[in-house]
Amino acid sequence: MLKKLLDGEFSLSETFWKFGILGVIFFRFVSKLFEILLDRQIANRRIVDYFFHYFNPVKPDILAILWTLCYVSTTVFFLYYCIAVMLGTWRSSASFERSNLLKQLTRILMFVLVAVSMISVF
Repeated sequence: MLKKLLDGEFSLSETFWKFGILGVIFFRFVSKLFEILLDRQIANRRIVDYFFHYFNPVKPDILAILWTLCYVSTTVFFLYYCIAVMLGTWRSSASFERSNLLKQLTRILMFVLVAVSMISVF
């Protein structure tokens, strides 16, 4: 499905609303959920500080490892998904023939949404 999205094979409205707006919000929510769970587990420390200074390899905190893996993997997937949605929207809007204004507006709005979402991760 991501290949079809990257190739721009979906309609512009489906790409914008389903994959763009709803998809980006959903995956950001999942990433934020794992970030909150991880922050609670490592007592609001930075991840790097926790694993270099507070982590005990003899008696490891399994939940901290689990939440770290979940958070990092969902964040990496989220960044890939944002790029796929941006490219998919761009390619899907290229084949949109009804309104040039709507074509450009969806490109701008998707760029702003992806930029704000990616900035909020870091």
